[in-house]
Amino acid sequence: MIFIWFIYAAWLLLIVYLTVQATGVKRDTEPHLLQSFGLMFAMIAAFLLPRLQLFAFVNFAPVNAALSSVGVVLAVAGMFLLVWARQTLGRNWSQTVSAKQDHELVTSGPYRRLRHPMYTGGLLACIGSAIVVGGPFVFLLLLLGAIFIWRVGAEDRLLARQFPDEFPGYASRTNALIPFVW
Repeated sequence: MIFIWFIYAAWLLLIVYLTVQATGVKRDTEPHLLQSFGLMFAMIAAFLLPRLQLFAFVNFAPVNAALSSVGVVLAVAGMFLLVWARQTLGRNWSQTVSAKQDHELVTSGPYRRLRHPMYTGGLLACIGSAIVVGGPFVFLLLLLGAIFIWRVGAEDRLLARQFPDEFPGYASRTNALIPFVW
């Protein structure tokens, strides 16, 4: 049970951190309310779907302590990568796929190897959390996974337009989401 509480507390701290860090970022060049609502809807749905009898099979937590420990390590590692990537982006971060005023192509820190390390970290955190808690984090993994895969393509296209000279070389020497694979 302590592992489950730890996972929820870690996610709460991550959400508070991301919310606080969202202040002071560069302004988007245009609003993207549909993307914001889609992300919010996915998170709400992830926590409501396990309550439906049809999806009761995903409510398998708690699992044994050894497997829960592995899940906690994966979740913490994913959150660490996500926070590191967010810190590296600085004011260039955006909740949505959008161009920023005075947009810069960030290629340092975790962006040296991955073009989308925040998504990699988020997915790793969801995998670890799903192992420990099940239910909502299984759906969060599925829903965010789909959104993140869409966003990888959308962001790559945006960056290719924003940085036509720099992005092709950067894209050729980095993986999108999974180190050494894709």
